[in-house]
Amino acid sequence: MGNVIINKIIDGHKAKDKEGIEFYEEAKEILTHPIVLQMKKYNHHSQTSCYQHCVHVAYYCYKIAKILNWDAKALMKGGLLHDLFLYDWHDYTPGVNERLHGFEHPNKALYNAHKYFKLTRKEGDIIVKHMFPLTLTLPSYKESYVIVLVDKYVTSCEVLDRFFKKKKRILNQKAH
Repeated sequence: MGNVIINKIIDGHKAKDKEGIEFYEEAKEILTHPIVLQMKKYNHHSQTSCYQHCVHVAYYCYKIAKILNWDAKALMKGGLLHDLFLYDWHDYTPGVNERLHGFEHPNKALYNAHKYFKLTRKEGDIIVKHMFPLTLTLPSYKESYVIVLVDKYVTSCEVLDRFFKKKKRILNQKAH
């Protein structure tokens, strides 16, 4: 059910259930912002664009925050902007004094998010700490821990989805 809602949101259509409508209404200003739409150009995990990945993460973070009665708006905004680094990381070569992408991109995403959006400290923390424990700095808010877990879960699903589709394709070819 969640993927149907997410696909409708990604395609620019409102979902028909309460959660999807609330999420879309809260997120539409960010979802339709020209700089955020640029994320559609960049492949992120397997065959998922950076935009799709961020929508997936934001939607599940939003749902969890609603259940826990935590700051759903901050998690939605942080989730949508956590990978706003605007390049294809598969071809990324670190510049002088730069670390590898996994360590560097949270800071780039935070810089870009600040450049185009007004952020609270909590939203900034959600964005810049989403790669914990790789980046070592502990999150400062409980919501930041949610994105840490959700981002890793969604990434795993996106990567495994491609793996299982490829495996199914190979099995179908052998059967014929």
